[in-house]
Amino acid sequence: MPELIAIDGSRFNDDEYIESRTETVPVPDRGSLRTALAYLYKDDGPVNLPRDRLLVAEPHLEAAERLVIRWLYTRTNGNLRSSYGVAALRAARASRYLCEVCKFADVRVLNLDHVNGRVVGTPFACLCANCHTIKSRASDWTGEKPGRDSTGELPNEPLQPTEPA
Repeated sequence: MPELIAIDGSRFNDDEYIESRTETVPVPDRGSLRTALAYLYKDDGPVNLPRDRLLVAEPHLEAAERLVIRWLYTRTNGNLRSSYGVAALRAARASRYLCEVCKFADVRVLNLDHVNGRVVGTPFACLCANCHTIKSRASDWTGEKPGRDSTGELPNEPLQPTEPA
């Protein structure tokens, strides 16, 4: 089985970690790397990443960070901004780049799910490909719209199909 490509959850909101990473790169690249790492790891970090800073920072990022930053960049700066935007970025950060249902950590399989469909103002959930597909197809089995429970939370256990009536 291939090795997991995951993000260490201890990096979130850790200013010392961000500074220690920036100290290892050439001085002209430090500001761009600091911005990129804040975009990835700070709950109150930047919600847009200027392209010039992304391009300077990318060579200094780890493989998982490069995957996540490209994935999020298209949703906050790129062609998917109108469908996702800041809310999606915040949901991804809040999940710590883990599936919210099963906690799978490989960033290659993460999806940002529009919990209530592609509706303006809908909340997002960070789900692995399996949980996203199961959640999205739940209405195929029940005819009802799947989503969060009455408290706004996703179920803690993996989603299971229901028996047809």
